Amino acid sequence: MALSQLFSLLLLSFTFLQPLLSAAHLRPRSSLLRSHPISEHASSYSTSEAAHPTTYFEVTRPIQLPKTRPCSYVVLQHDFASTYGNPPVLANYKPPSDCPSQDFARIVLEWTATCKGRQFDRIFGVWLGGVEILRSCTAEPRATGIVWTVKKDITRYYSLLMEEQTMAVYLGNIIDSTYTGIYHATVKIHFYPAEENHVRSGIVSGADLILPISRNLPLNDGLWFEIQNATDVEGKEFEIPQNAYRAVLEVYVSFHENDEFWYANYPNEYISVNNLTGMPGNGRFREVVVMLMDDCWCSLAFYSDLHRGYQSIVLETDYWNWFL
Repeated sequence: MALSQLFSLLLLSFTFLQPLLSAAHLRPRSSLLRSHPISEHASSYSTSEAAHPTTYFEVTRPIQLPKTRPCSYVVLQHDFASTYGNPPVLANYKPPSDCPSQDFARIVLEWTATCKGRQFDRIFGVWLGGVEILRSCTAEPRATGIVWTVKKDITRYYSLLMEEQTMAVYLGNIIDSTYTGIYHATVKIHFYPAEENHVRSGIVSGADLILPISRNLPLNDGLWFEIQNATDVEGKEFEIPQNAYRAVLEVYVSFHENDEFWYANYPNEYISVNNLTGMPGNGRFREVVVMLMDDCWCSLAFYSDLHRGYQSIVLETDYWNWFL
């Protein structure tokens, strides 16, 4: 067997640019009601339950924000307990209709979660109208509790955010006598109005149309495709507008089960010659090939992205799990 294996798929989201439109063409609907303001919601996780939680943070480049005051809304709030194998949590999303300005220079998604007890890292995803806008991994809790926040610039999904959508969040968690940590999560969106001298460039503006390439609800899992071996091919049909002049494909990939630490996997030949058992195989190279109408559109090789914890998983060496 070769040191690497190949799999193909179509996934996630297409963004299309049509002839340039100004922000004035994004007409708000008068019937829309905004999402619940942050002030109307208190966290379901009491501060008394974690007097001294540990704050986890990522050292990353801050998002460049305008000087304007944002209109901020809570879109979803949920306690993820025994959610593994259950449907995603759904919430109705409505664009802000009461913000002083409907011309936004920056839109930021904020995920904040707390957890207390024992738990391992769990992959989670956030979809809006079937388009994946965030995928990440939970932090591992401590007995005294933890809190962490993830912020992502989602301005490029402008046209998607200006319409009513269904938000879906999946975090497959397990609660039993061993794993006791419940993830209490809040999803907010911050809309930053443009400053008076702000000029929206057609070159860097968001797409006029964003199409999801993901699985359809209802599901007892996330909307991602699951790739289990080298012969799996996942796809979805969609229609490209005749006047589209540019298309951008976004691909999210995460690794699971005996491919969780794929960058350290042994070649199958090595496992066979040494009569090893319970060792993840298929070597250390992974590649995704995206096909469009039977033509190779792009090929993606991967770099490692370490999980916070380690868990030994024993599976057959001709099997892996990837979420795409």
